[in-house]
Amino acid sequence: MRISTDKVISLLFFVLSAFYLHQTYQIQVFSFDENAPFNAKTFPTFLAYIGMFLSILYVVLPENKPTKVDHKVLDYRSSIYLVIITVIYGFVILRAGFFLSTSFFLFFSYYFLGERRWIWMFILSFPFVALFMFLLHGILDVYLRDPLLKLLGIIG
Repeated sequence: MRISTDKVISLLFFVLSAFYLHQTYQIQVFSFDENAPFNAKTFPTFLAYIGMFLSILYVVLPENKPTKVDHKVLDYRSSIYLVIITVIYGFVILRAGFFLSTSFFLFFSYYFLGERRWIWMFILSFPFVALFMFLLHGILDVYLRDPLLKLLGIIG
């Protein structure tokens, strides 16, 4: 019996999701936020369970036809750049804060994926992250540490 590479990748994704689920239990939640319906652990835990469910579903269900991939036409350079800026984002987010680090991460992601319209890159990064932060802080009362916004007096 031969196992397809898609099934192997799904199993690896399951292992990655299980590890991510384990890491979500390491997230510290404020004592007043533990019994809230939505806190810092909720969405990461949901993502981990969904990832595990979908990967197991893909492994269990039969494949219609195997996929042939021509590796000569794939753009590995962009993928490597995305991995590098994701690692940099992980190191920078605590020091620079959510707003700046996420905005620049999105901006450079668009660039490495081939977008060259600077106005769209700006609109889909900085205002989008600002709107997301407003939803988190203003509506959901989820606190994200952000030194820049604290310095500017936008958040407390």
